[in-house]
Formats: sequence, C-alpha cells, structure tokens
Amino acid sequence: MTNKFNFIWRNFNSISKDELYDVLSLRQRVFIIEQDCLYEDLDYSDQDANHLLLYKDNKLIGYSRVFSPGIKYDAASIGRIVTDLDYRGKGYGKGITHESIQFLKNNFPESDITISAQYRLVVFYENLGFETEGNVYLEDDIEHIKMTLKSK
Repeated sequence: MTNKFNFIWRNFNSISKDELYDVLSLRQRVFIIEQDCLYEDLDYSDQDANHLLLYKDNKLIGYSRVFSPGIKYDAASIGRIVTDLDYRGKGYGKGITHESIQFLKNNFPESDITISAQYRLVVFYENLGFETEGNVYLEDDIEHIKMTLKSK
C-alpha cells in the first residue's frame, strides 16, 4: 500500500457518486455519530459549494466545502472542515484548511474569509490567522463562534 495523499477540488456538478457517498459518510460519522449531534447535514448548500476532498491511499480522510462571497456570509466562507478520526493530529486538518484558504484567496482576493468555528477549536483557527468576532453561540447544541480571516 502506498502512502500517497492528494487534494481534489470538485463543484457539485462534477463530484462523482462515489466521491459524494464518501463525503456524506465521513460527515455523518464525525458530525452526527462521533459528536452525538442529531442535525440535518444535507442542507441544500452543497449545490452552491466547491468541495475539497483529501484522499490517502484511496480513502477519503478529510474534507471541506467553500463558498463564494454572498452565499453563507457577505465574505467568502469555509465549512464542514473534517478529518477522519484515525488521521487526526497528523496535520491533515491544517492542510485541508490551508488548501481551502488558498482556493478562496486565489478566486476572491479582496474578500475576507468567514467560518462558524466550533469553540473548542478557536486556538487552531487563531494559529491560521483567524480572529474571533462576537459572542459564543449554540449551533446544533454545540458551542460555536464566528471567526474571520482578513484579506489584508
């Protein structure tokens, strides 16, 4: 078995059925089962997103979705950043986030980037340049906070 990994970008119309199944399975395992959070993951936002898939040895181990300015927030945004449990602590989450930021900076250089971060991950995102905005709020019974990476 090789030790290769690669990032793949897809829009909703170009994602294959197998890739979509991998994405939905990973999101379900982490956001619903692991975090014990019953919520509607299929939110009809995937159609408006670009999707970043991180495969290692033909297994989806990480994912995020990014949005143009004006879709989720006035700024460009990143959401559903996720790493498979077996691959955490190895830098893949940081790699996914960096790749997502770079995509948005390349496509929308004048736009800030906004995320709704799980509060327990504030330091992770601060280390990537994001700053907190406002107060902590509950999203699907999990503490979140709005964070922004300024374009300048």
